[in-house]
Amino acid sequence: MSAKVDQIHVYPVKSVGGISLSQSWADKEGLAFDRRFMLALADGSMVTARKFPRLVTVRSALMPDGVMFQAEGLPPLHIRYADFKMQEVATTVWRDTFTAYTTTDEANDWFSQVIDRQAELVFTGEHSQRYRESVGNTVGFADGYPLLIISQGSLDELNRRSPEQHVMQQFRPNIVVAGTEPFAEDSWKRIRIGTAEFELVKPCERCILTTVEPELGQLRASQEPLKTLMQFRRGTSGGVFFGQNMVVRTAGMVQVDDVVEVLEYKDKEQYPDEQPQWQTMTCVEKEEIARDFVTFWLEPQQGKTLTYLPGQHLPIALTVNGETIHRHYTISSSPSRPGRLAISVKRMNGGRVSNWLLDHFQIGDVLQAQDPNGQFHLQSDSSHSPLLLLSAGSGVTPMLSMLRYLADHQQIRDVVFYHQCSSVDDIPCREELELLNNQHSGLKVIISLTQPPQDWFGLKGRFSLSHLRQVQDAERRQVFVCGPDGFMQKAKNLLMKAGLPANYYHQEAFGAQKIAERPHLNVTLTINGQQVAGNNQQTLLEQAEDQGIAISNSCRAGLCGSCRVKVTQGRVSQPDVPALEDKDRQAGMVLACCCVPDTDLEISY
Repeated sequence: MSAKVDQIHVYPVKSVGGISLSQSWADKEGLAFDRRFMLALADGSMVTARKFPRLVTVRSALMPDGVMFQAEGLPPLHIRYADFKMQEVATTVWRDTFTAYTTTDEANDWFSQVIDRQAELVFTGEHSQRYRESVGNTVGFADGYPLLIISQGSLDELNRRSPEQHVMQQFRPNIVVAGTEPFAEDSWKRIRIGTAEFELVKPCERCILTTVEPELGQLRASQEPLKTLMQFRRGTSGGVFFGQNMVVRTAGMVQVDDVVEVLEYKDKEQYPDEQPQWQTMTCVEKEEIARDFVTFWLEPQQGKTLTYLPGQHLPIALTVNGETIHRHYTISSSPSRPGRLAISVKRMNGGRVSNWLLDHFQIGDVLQAQDPNGQFHLQSDSSHSPLLLLSAGSGVTPMLSMLRYLADHQQIRDVVFYHQCSSVDDIPCREELELLNNQHSGLKVIISLTQPPQDWFGLKGRFSLSHLRQVQDAERRQVFVCGPDGFMQKAKNLLMKAGLPANYYHQEAFGAQKIAERPHLNVTLTINGQQVAGNNQQTLLEQAEDQGIAISNSCRAGLCGSCRVKVTQGRVSQPDVPALEDKDRQAGMVLACCCVPDTDLEISY
């Protein structure tokens, strides 16, 4: 099949929803009407859907005298070129500062309501004043290059690999090509479409904007497709790439169904394919370990093995009512007992897959699994240190794996196993825990019930300071914590106040971690000596930007590391992200784009 143009898109306003066209004029500034407008803050800095994802839901249409916009909950906005004030304003896109022009007060007010922030709609003018040497021409409000091209085959390959399905709008291309193999565009150097000629100059590095749902204007908590792209489109710098940036060498008309004629090829960029392969696992045993809490013992196909570390999780895929669903379940068995592994699943309100497993998954049934993974696991040196394994609810599963591993290797020297659950019937593996507690003098098992019977003589209620006092020398232990977010936040606060070093604290989020749900706390942020008011709800980057403090950033997803800063005093919640290595954490480095203050902070960069 020959490559043909399948779609043409322009985006009149940077980050706003696009317009599909049957044909367009391409010149050295890009496609006609593409990113000729942008929202800017009072200081001229750009506003994008990376921070204000609702922008992608704004719909636009080209009118004979201007542009029409529509957004849910607002009356339509019609801006007319003849009404523009055309006053010069200094505007900044990344590191480029140049002159743009004002539009109308009505447009400013309308878009300010969309993002709930005072902003101004600015216009490039008939020709942009932003000259970029890498392009060799002026460019509008695009991030760096005037055009982006992606093949449909590339999206199809991403969807084949990803646990979630994605649409082309997430990647905001100008030209979509059909009839090629995946990533054929990576090998194109010069192409002709219609009467226009283009040069493909650079792979497009992707950011958190690709995770915005186009219909909802919300960031996906799963951070897909970035997570999948990291597995097979990750460069040596840590960034992920999808699509090719393109410039116009000869202006001309392009239209849907035009043949893409490749005039010159180049060597493809090479990305290591690190995506784990799927293999079939069979359920060989079911074991009820507590009320509505079942362990499924799984065996791989004959001759296959799955290696893992105690505490890691197993990515699985199940077909439920004809739909393939992906989930991650922490492994509760120990790698010291090879041949099979176990996942322990608790019934949850609204737990679509968990409840289906408990109700329908039987001995002899199969599922698909990838290699176990995850950063939350016993370290080689931590098993020789005093340990505190702290869990609540179904967060007990990695702790069972760790405890079984330590018992099998005779390494239970000074271990406290604390678990919080509702009632006696909810205590997981109760007989096994009691047996291990009796067999190992170096083990102390503590169970706390939030709904205890009258004859319960153990701890009662939720994890608290009085509970922590039952753990001798808690501040000197390597601590592993897993459970609901509220439980983990409480544990972290108490342990840090007790003097536990930050690098002794290891946390696994059970389900999506919602930092914004914790009680609001006002904090003071001192950033390069500048003191501002802050909170424990937003990321450090967002709060710095709100205060007019510029911290370098790019992906806003923890992939590139350009927002790396050093915490000289205070604490943050910093999720595990690819751009922050263990040595960075030990040096006090965090990523401003995804860390949230826990306390007053002093930051330098």
